[in-house]
Formats: sequence, C-alpha cells, structure tokens
Amino acid sequence: MAEGKIHGDVTNKKTSNFSKYRQLYLGSMGWGRVLLFELIMLFFSNTPGALGLAARKIFYPLVLGKVGKNVIFGKGMTIRHPRKIALGDHVVVEDNCVLDAKGEDNRGITIGSGVILSRNVVLSCKDADIAIGSNTVVGINSVIHAVKGSNVALGEDVLVSAYVYIIGGGNYHYGRADIPIREQGLVSKGGISIGSNVWIGASVNITDGVRIAPGNIIGA
Repeated sequence: MAEGKIHGDVTNKKTSNFSKYRQLYLGSMGWGRVLLFELIMLFFSNTPGALGLAARKIFYPLVLGKVGKNVIFGKGMTIRHPRKIALGDHVVVEDNCVLDAKGEDNRGITIGSGVILSRNVVLSCKDADIAIGSNTVVGINSVIHAVKGSNVALGEDVLVSAYVYIIGGGNYHYGRADIPIREQGLVSKGGISIGSNVWIGASVNITDGVRIAPGNIIGA
C-alpha cells in the first residue's frame, strides 16, 4: 500500500467515508469486531487513572492481534489495524502513543517482552513491518516508520533516546517534472536493521538502508 495508493483511496469521491475510515484504521475486520473496537475505544481510550489502566488491560487484548501478560496501556492511544499488532509480556505503552500497523500484505508491528514505548511514540507502517526486540526502550516523541520494501527491525536491549526518527523508506523518485513527485514511486534501500545493545542519542535521524551492528553508540 504505497503512499500514492493510500492518498488516492482516501480521497476517492466514490468511496464512502466509512470505507475510507475502515481502510485507514481497521483493516480486514468483520462487523462484530469493528463494533467491539469502536466501543472499547469510545469508553476506555481516554479514561484516566487506575480505572482506565485496568479497563484497557482487560479490553484492549480483545481487539489486538496478540497481547502478553501484564501489559500496560496508557490513555489517548491511537490504534490502527489492531489485528496486526502483537505485544509480548510486561510491555508498557505510555500515553498518546500511536501503533499504526496499516497495510494490505504486511505482518505489522511486533514488540518483544519488557519493551517500553514512552509518551507520544509513533510506530507507523505502510504495508511494511516494524519489529522491536525485548527490553528495548523508545524515548518520548520518537518516530519509527516503515514503508513497503523497507522494514525496520530493532534488536534487544536497544536504548532509543527522545526525538529520534527511524525512517525506513519514504524517499521518492523525482526525475520527472511533468508529474507530481508523489506519483513517481518510492525508492527502497532495503529497510533499517539495528542490532542489540545499541544506544541511540537524542534527536538522531536514521534513514533507509542503514545497518547498525550490536554494541554501538550513535551520538546526537
């Protein structure tokens, strides 16, 4: 599901608003599961305090693909294509995170055990996969983005500081002047691979095609 196709589908005047919403947020979910997802998000997504934490711990696993033991979900989360999201044990997803596993043929988002996603972290797929190894921490306001042909994989015990951008894909061909850049297709350099026990400093940008071996420190 490349960028141009997404744009075309959601701006198509012949497509109903619900169909656009379903494509962007829900994926291939039956009507019963759609209703369940909507009700859960309506009543519990922004419920504050211990009551909200308890309710989300009970109800979010009903709509996500896989949820391990003792997972904590903060309030204000955005969840897209929930059946393609898998979480291990003891995962913490803090307030206002985005888990977007959008795609037609992708596996989506896979998160190992003991992972912490800090406030406002965005994990965004466009027909690609994001995999995060166990005991990894992703700092506040960081973005991990994967576009078709450019999956992103982080190993175990990775430290991602605040305001880090890890962007797999998203670069366009631009050689023609007669058509918009967004219609010229995406360039893939094979995605991003970050080994285990890596520390990524604040505000670092990591782009498509980068491979980081285990044990390295990437400075700001």
